This record gives sequence, C-alpha cells and structure tokens, in this order.
Amino acid sequence: MRHSCLFAAVSLTLLTLSGCRVDSGGDSSSTLNPASNVDLTFSTFDLADTDRAPNTLSKTRFADFYPGIEPNGADQTAEYQATAADIRRHIDRFIGAEPTSDGKSYRKVRNPLDLMNQVISVGRVDNFDEGRGYIRRRIEADESGTYNSRANQASIRFTDQAATLENRPLNAREWRYQTLDWRYQAGSETGHVYRTIQHVARSVDAEDRDKQPQLLSVLAGSRFSAASFSAIGYNQPEYATADYVSRDYGGIELRQEFIGTTQKDTLYIKSPEHAVIDFSRHGFNMEDDSPDCLRIELDYGMSKVHLFVSNDEPARIPDPEEDPADYENADDIPTVSNPANCANQPETEFLMSWNAESTPDRQ
Repeated sequence: MRHSCLFAAVSLTLLTLSGCRVDSGGDSSSTLNPASNVDLTFSTFDLADTDRAPNTLSKTRFADFYPGIEPNGADQTAEYQATAADIRRHIDRFIGAEPTSDGKSYRKVRNPLDLMNQVISVGRVDNFDEGRGYIRRRIEADESGTYNSRANQASIRFTDQAATLENRPLNAREWRYQTLDWRYQAGSETGHVYRTIQHVARSVDAEDRDKQPQLLSVLAGSRFSAASFSAIGYNQPEYATADYVSRDYGGIELRQEFIGTTQKDTLYIKSPEHAVIDFSRHGFNMEDDSPDCLRIELDYGMSKVHLFVSNDEPARIPDPEEDPADYENADDIPTVSNPANCANQPETEFLMSWNAESTPDRQ
C-alpha cells in the first residue's frame, strides 16, 4: 500500500511540525528486509535555510567543500579566486546550486541526493524510520541485517507539486530512487553500517532530452559507526562518496573523510574540459588545455587546497615487472595503478596549491 503526504521541502519544516507521517505499508515486526513502497509529494524539491529550519543547507553534501576552497591570506589573489570560482560553477551544474551574491557559498540546492538525506534525517516517513530502527535493533542484537528497496522491488518516488502544476519536464517534477540500502554485518571487527542511495533519471523521448535537468544519475555511499548509529536524527558519516553524471558536462565524484586527524574532501572532475579552468592564469602553459583527469583536495586540518592534473594517463597500466612475451593477449597482462594519473599522484606532486578559508564547523 502506498500513501502520499504533502511536504514543504524548501526547509522540510512541515516534515517535522505538521505531524504528517507516511505509513507506507512496512511490517515493523519483520526480522527481514522491511523495505516497502514510499511515495512523497513535496511543495518543491528546492532546499534552503529558513527561520524555522536555519541549518538545512549545513547537511548538504557540498556544504563544507564549496566555501572551503576559497583562498585565504596571501593567496587571496584574483588568479586563485577565479580558479575556485570555476570549480564552484562546475559543481553548480550537478547539485542545482544557486550561489550567494559573492559566489562563495550557495543559498539553495536542488538535487536528489541532498533531498533524500534531508528526508531521512528529519524522519516522519514510517518505512525509512523503520529501516533505520531495524538496523539499530540488528546492531544491538549483533545480528546481520539489511534494508534494501531494490531487493524488495519497492518503489521510492518523490514528486514536486509546484513543478507538476507548472508542467515542467518529467525529471524536474518526479524523482525515482532505484536503491536505498542500509546494511550491517554482524561479527565484523569494523562495526560499521553502510548506506547506498541511487537515483537515475527516467528515459524520455529524444525531442524532450534538452528540456530535462542536467543531472542524469547519482550514486552515493556512506559508512557510519555502528556504535553511534541512531534510528532518529542525523547520522554523521565516517566516510562518504557521491558520484554524479550529467547530460552535457561529464561527471564528478566527491570523496569525504570525517574521522581522526584526516579531515579531507577530494573532488574528481572526470571531464575537466567542461570545467573551463584557465590554468594559464597561474603561468602554467599546458600542452593540452583539456586534461582528462583533475583532482582537487581540501585538507581541513591544514586549511590547504591542492590541485592535481594529468592528461592521457590511464588509471591503470600494464605491470612493468611483467614480460609481455609471457602473455598471448595484451589484455591478460596484470595491471597496476599508474602513478602519473591524477588520482594516484603523490601528495607532493600537485600542479598548484593555495591556503584556504578555515572551516571550523566541518560537518
């Protein structure tokens, strides 16, 4: 059985204050995967801070990285500021960000990952709450457990009421999530909960293609401490990844580390030619103005940004220790990581670096 409830998604305030819940048919007594259909209608998919929910944007995926790459001190030069702005404008295409007037932060975002994260953390959706409660009970009993919508063929659909009334394109008014998964493995020495969220835009006719939003898909994974994993509220991840694919601008991937002394975000821009970063402004005359690999690291402890670039360097190469003559097919030669690829370049081999704004409230 599927039920629908109207939520105000600008801040998700009504999700917490209206008392409205979605009883989506899950069986709370089940000791197996409790995932079931969820169908939510929102006044809008836009997320923004409001007086009644002032911290909505602080939990969005790029809340730290986006303003954190701003040059600081002696590095507040026009060149470094322009490079940081180029990176942000590229991110905007994937997360639907509306920048603030100075361009250093955003006042609004609109994307499936941030919306799902908000809905889960705020609660009021019975089946999602039951999913987390089920995993919490599995942890306490030290028994393995999985909530997985795909395995149960459970449908998760979010609908934007305003976009529907305006007859906006299909993927602007309706988001479907192919996978929502929490899992805990009993007896594991690591003691972790893993969560996966996957959204893929629905197929449309060729003539409607360019009317759709840029974001085609997002696949996100998070790792949480099982000891502190809560059935209610916001769970702070230890590690998180998010892989975004767009229609016209390639893809980006954000990897985040939140624990220990390593507080770091790493952004991979998979099609750097679309980011339109002018490296010549820093005096780098690159033979190819469109490198195929671009990695930006933000170290929060050191308040430092490092930028790595490579071109025509595959992520893996044939093992130089192997003799090609020993293999009938070149594809059979074992491979190793290519140290020249930007994803594998040592921390000391960055193309450029600058001091960054401090981020004391790292989320």
